[in-house]
Amino acid sequence: MKRANQFEATSSSTMQDAPLLPKRSRPSHDGAEGFSADCTQQIECHKEIKKPEVSLICRLCSQLYTDPRMLSCLHCFCRECLHKEVGSQSALKESRVKGSQLNPQQDKGAGPIMNCPTCQKPVTIPVGGVKDIPQDFHLDNEVKIAQYQSKVARKDAVPCDICIGGTSLGPAVGFCCSCHHFMCQQCCDHHKLAQHDMIALDETVPKERLSAVKPTCALHSKELVFYCETCCCLICHDCTTSDHKDHKQNTTLQSIASSCRADIRKLLPSAQEVVSKLAVAVNGNVKILKEVKENEMAAIQSIKQTFYQLRQALDSKRNELLSEVHAFALSKQTALIKQKKTFETQMHDISHCSDVASTVLQKYTDCEIIALKKLPYAELRGSVSKAQRVSLEPCECSDIVKVALRTDSYQNSLSKMCHLIDFCPGKSAWNSASSSCIVGSPFMLRVKANNSNGQDYPYDDIQLKVVLKPQGAGSGVVGNVVQHRNGEYSISLNPVSSGPHLLNITMNGQHIQKSPQQLYVKDKFEYEPEEF
Repeated sequence: MKRANQFEATSSSTMQDAPLLPKRSRPSHDGAEGFSADCTQQIECHKEIKKPEVSLICRLCSQLYTDPRMLSCLHCFCRECLHKEVGSQSALKESRVKGSQLNPQQDKGAGPIMNCPTCQKPVTIPVGGVKDIPQDFHLDNEVKIAQYQSKVARKDAVPCDICIGGTSLGPAVGFCCSCHHFMCQQCCDHHKLAQHDMIALDETVPKERLSAVKPTCALHSKELVFYCETCCCLICHDCTTSDHKDHKQNTTLQSIASSCRADIRKLLPSAQEVVSKLAVAVNGNVKILKEVKENEMAAIQSIKQTFYQLRQALDSKRNELLSEVHAFALSKQTALIKQKKTFETQMHDISHCSDVASTVLQKYTDCEIIALKKLPYAELRGSVSKAQRVSLEPCECSDIVKVALRTDSYQNSLSKMCHLIDFCPGKSAWNSASSSCIVGSPFMLRVKANNSNGQDYPYDDIQLKVVLKPQGAGSGVVGNVVQHRNGEYSISLNPVSSGPHLLNITMNGQHIQKSPQQLYVKDKFEYEPEEF
């Protein structure tokens, strides 16, 4: 019987070099309701994700791994546990898809598709079944070492593994590092003829000596010393004369493993770079979420104070604005939270792949790394490629939840007296009404103010400033701004010097789209340089 509890009590001190395979919980996608219920708890500073703790426990059976297999998402499970999980998920899918024996996402000729119990990613099981999923020999060896250390650490006598079914001649006094068997004195004497590496139980031995066992063939129980390039798997000597007789074989396991290591080592820096960028993006989302919440609270307070002075006559408008602010802020928070969780999921995926890949590079032997069939490299490359295609810019502006209050115009229509300030400089644009910019000639621009949804922002609470400044020394020219209806503005500039300039267009101190813009001012009868 596996002894998971005993191992958990001693794993921190005895298994510091074991593979890092934690349980990972995927971010929740409950939407905005959870955020609205307690927004304060949701807006927290992003903390650096800690490296996972040591774990040799299967997530499905909560016991030490038995014949661990690594899925394409780089999570490991016992072979028997995977077999049960595949059957359970297949039965559930068949009950949902009546009259169909195939997964709707499954291609004909391929194995069944299951969702990884840890990360929920879809994983295709080989046509041959769970037995063809790559074995993690390194993890299996770590489990055996943990079992040895757990038994030796106990004060109770350890039974002999050889004669345990018959007449026991006494407790185990030795251990075979080659077979991983505990043996009594008589079994030890007989086993010496095999010339295996034997140790006494009271002997202190390094971990490297305990991990001397070599991966063996599941069919012939012999050491895996060849690589079948046709089947992409490790094989033993007997396999070369049976199932893999006419296949292309390779005996240079070291060169194959070196190639796998080189591929992973080459991709790791890119993965680390993407993780760093995602971390910055997550922090940016958290910062904007906090600002949106602060602006929302400030706007609510301002609304309450203003409508308190207007008393009962303005109660209906106050409630309307409060609802509008809440709904608007909630919609923005929802979008930012969804983007933040996407960044965190990608960051966690790449971190997990990087950790597993790093462990493979540092600890796996040639046979162990080849047995994984380049899974760490493929998953790491896919995760990095997917993350690189995602824009890391925040999906919303931060300065978007404010309220314009005009208490001196309360006799006007309430709908015009108060409104939500949701203009977004990042979604406002400008264009030129002049074909060229010439010294002494008016240069005309048009600016369109839009809110965060890309719609017209017709209110007059925007401070639009346009400055044409020469690059280097010299003072800039401030444009003459005229406001029109529906958030449109016209600007007139009169350049006083020629050469390269920068056109800065800001709304309430923030640049709009394509600002600052490089602009070349010509003298009369001067051609514009080609580089501009």
